[in-house]
Amino acid sequence: MLTSIGIQGFKSVHSQVLELGQVNVFIGANGSGKSNLLEAVGMLSAAADGRVDADHLLRRGVRHGVPGLYKTSLKGMEQSAIVLKADGSWNDVGTDYEVTFDNSSSGTWIYVQEKLCGKKLMLSPKNTIRRAVVGKTLGHSRKNIGIFSFYIDGSVETSDAKLYTALTDYAIFTPTTPVLRGIQPDIVPSEPLGLLGGRLAEAVEEILDLDNESLGGVDLDDVLELLDWVDEFDITAPSRELLAPHVPSLRSLVRFRDYWMNEKRNHVSGYDASEGALYVLFTLVLALHPSIPGIFAIDNFCQSMNPRLARGVTRLFCRLMLESDPSRQALLTTHSPLVLDGLDLRDDRIRLFAVDRSHSTGGATKVSRVRLSDELMEKGEKGMPLSMMWGMGLLGGVPDIF
Repeated sequence: MLTSIGIQGFKSVHSQVLELGQVNVFIGANGSGKSNLLEAVGMLSAAADGRVDADHLLRRGVRHGVPGLYKTSLKGMEQSAIVLKADGSWNDVGTDYEVTFDNSSSGTWIYVQEKLCGKKLMLSPKNTIRRAVVGKTLGHSRKNIGIFSFYIDGSVETSDAKLYTALTDYAIFTPTTPVLRGIQPDIVPSEPLGLLGGRLAEAVEEILDLDNESLGGVDLDDVLELLDWVDEFDITAPSRELLAPHVPSLRSLVRFRDYWMNEKRNHVSGYDASEGALYVLFTLVLALHPSIPGIFAIDNFCQSMNPRLARGVTRLFCRLMLESDPSRQALLTTHSPLVLDGLDLRDDRIRLFAVDRSHSTGGATKVSRVRLSDELMEKGEKGMPLSMMWGMGLLGGVPDIF
């Protein structure tokens, strides 16, 4: 599992270390830098995979941007290079990877230095031979290609190999309603689920077991309890009984049976259904599908959900993540206060972070872990939920606009 991420000189993040748990939730004002944290990990992922350019960043969910704007450019905090680091531990064996790189006029980032467990990575004759065997090439410019993968023997389950896999598989999911409804293609397609929500119906179908009434091994009643209007759901092909002729569609649709509707007309597709139901299924697929990356991010977690639904989904999502085998990690950003009420912060595997930018930090993103202090515990015992504490400014991560 990744134990920490170090970020230096990336966008609004001047210098920050994130000590990670298994479920990590970032709260903060709009523009405070929450998404920048997720994208810094995305850039580290591309670097570990051997190339940092527009294509490799996009497939990880990192937004396209002018290369010069990726580097911190705050007043008095100009950054000449970006330094990113990941620490991890598997079976109590630790490892870490660090990369320093700079942008070039071509738009492809230049590797200044890579380190594994504190030692600088360099190509040796052995690496060169192995590179030829596996068919890899360094291209025209050695500086544009990372060499972390040349140090990894994929047949050996070492901590270094697991760190490499965890980083390179990472992706940021940002679902959008038209893609979830199946009426627009996903511009960042991937298996088993597109980063914008593409293939939702297919991904649900792959883990839905109607005979045993389960979704990915979880009792369907636990899922339907979150969707009080849904009697049942399944996956079906598009038909004119479900979609009007002018509505475009993909190959498969999520079909819901509405508990309250007349029996002869109680089926609705994902196109007509409440968008909240689609976001719920999307979130659960990420927690349950066996092919989802071991570490992933969701930007704007629990969007389009009623506050109480967000709380219920958060509770179930955390439970599933903590029960996952092999274990998975999630980085989540949210603006929904009741997400906090679905977090059991007494479990150290679940961590909450407040993200702020202010005059005191010179505009740099500052991340602080929210711990259950005696003061917060006392307020909680008196009936004040975390959502209310956040709104009152007791946790940080709120805009100073009043």
